[in-house]
Amino acid sequence: MQSKWDISDLGPAKFGLGIAIEREGNAISLSQTSFIDRLIERFGQTDAHPTDTPMVAGLQLRQPDKSIPVDPEVTEWASRTPYRELIGSLNYVAVATRPDIAYAVGRLASFLDCFQPEHWATAIRVLCYLKGTKTLSLVLGGTTPPSLVGYSDADYANCKDTSRSISGHCFSLGTGTISWCSRKQQLVADSTCYAEYIALHETTHEAIFLHQLLDALDFPCRGSTPLYCDNDAAARLAEDHVSHPQVKHIQ
Repeated sequence: MQSKWDISDLGPAKFGLGIAIEREGNAISLSQTSFIDRLIERFGQTDAHPTDTPMVAGLQLRQPDKSIPVDPEVTEWASRTPYRELIGSLNYVAVATRPDIAYAVGRLASFLDCFQPEHWATAIRVLCYLKGTKTLSLVLGGTTPPSLVGYSDADYANCKDTSRSISGHCFSLGTGTISWCSRKQQLVADSTCYAEYIALHETTHEAIFLHQLLDALDFPCRGSTPLYCDNDAAARLAEDHVSHPQVKHIQ
């Protein structure tokens, strides 16, 4: 970096923006233990019991019916509940070092303007999960030869309010995960194959960007980047460019 920019070397960084940095050999560990501790105290979960998972499996969160008047007690409760502050803080943790809560935080972020007590309880569960796993670190580097590998998945029609699917992807470089995302798809897929294919399409965008980023850092990727998908129909469709009657609507 000093060969390309005029910078000052202040020694190895140990802490920055709520992220602790530890070095051991060729590996760097990133963690947010102290930041999570502050969140636990700020949102009154000091005495709460940790949970094993960030969200209950199969939980379906819905937006309230806007045609039904909101109970005044719920409105008063929402005005004094720091739901947006909690989701914003959890989102920073998910983006920085904890891909394991990316899906849960992404779903909860859909209710910032219409949250209900069940949404708040689900957000608190994510915080309790972080309480039990606050010492987990994101490890980058190590002895494994670095190679870019991508993984893609989709949850078909997960959002019951919009019938949209949820896409997820992550990329590893050697032993560490360097990029991840969980996001609602912009289109309404009419099959599991289509939802998985859209997720693969979005994952290739990130793969191209990472190739360009690594090239700019003088660390070019040799050869192609494998993308793994657990849907046979989407995998066959990606490999076969012949237009099948069932997928004529997919360009």
